[in-house]
Amino acid sequence: MIVTKIHEFSGHKDSIYTSAIDTSTLQCYTAGGDGMVVAWDGINGGDGSVVVRVGTAIYCMCQYKSRLLLGNRTGNLYIIDLITKKEERNVEAHTQGIFDIVYHEEAHCIYTCGFDGFFNVWDEDFNLLYRTKLSDKSLRSICLLPASIAVASSDGVVYILDGTTGKVTSELKGHQNSVFTLAYNPLKKELLSGGRDCYLKIWDTQSWQLKNEYVAATLHINHIRFNPEYSLYAVSSMDKTIKIVDANSHEPLKFITKEKDNGHSSSINKTLWLGNKSFFSVSDDKKAMCWSLK
Repeated sequence: MIVTKIHEFSGHKDSIYTSAIDTSTLQCYTAGGDGMVVAWDGINGGDGSVVVRVGTAIYCMCQYKSRLLLGNRTGNLYIIDLITKKEERNVEAHTQGIFDIVYHEEAHCIYTCGFDGFFNVWDEDFNLLYRTKLSDKSLRSICLLPASIAVASSDGVVYILDGTTGKVTSELKGHQNSVFTLAYNPLKKELLSGGRDCYLKIWDTQSWQLKNEYVAATLHINHIRFNPEYSLYAVSSMDKTIKIVDANSHEPLKFITKEKDNGHSSSINKTLWLGNKSFFSVSDDKKAMCWSLK
């Protein structure tokens, strides 16, 4: 596999923690420690444009129709109008930082989780429908499954919730420390999890048994993301590498590094696929990069 860096974007004043993509235009959004949301052209490159500035670090982001939803370190949920580039609402969603936001189009609701250990469910007008205390430690990631929701926690557990009632139906206990990220492959009915213990674990979503596991990084696994056709997935790590892995065999195909590929020089926090062979990455080095594979 050959990897080529297509674009490198700089302009943030602090670590970039999160990103989102408009799949229709391939415009990429980044946000992080400096409290800025910046839009970038993932195809043509060039300078970015500031969408909005908020007062504190932004930990997570999700596109919702013509809006961006931002979660910050104090637990506020910002609703940003992408047309006017203005803050539409500011909801006190959690008592401490929000680590993930997911919009469920079919259920017409928004899920949030954070440092306070609560999993919150909101309607499309941002009215709180219900909240569930899952852990005394922070909740880090939310993943949608066909009839359920997976939530990763810093207590080392992946909680499986009923998609209708929000009740816990299973607890996956395989990690020795914080679970930071989850990803679902509907073709193989597998849930992938990774975190502080550097293990990537593969769970059978029919039986919830652990199918396989392997060490996928030398430092924390920050993020796992499948490409649109579920043939590959990217593993982003605190060890400054991105690993491209075959989704069927789980064999690594490419290790993207600073030394060999002019990659990131610090922890890589997230990747987003622009297509089946191209993706976007963000890092603590304050840079975003676009990559092409062949």
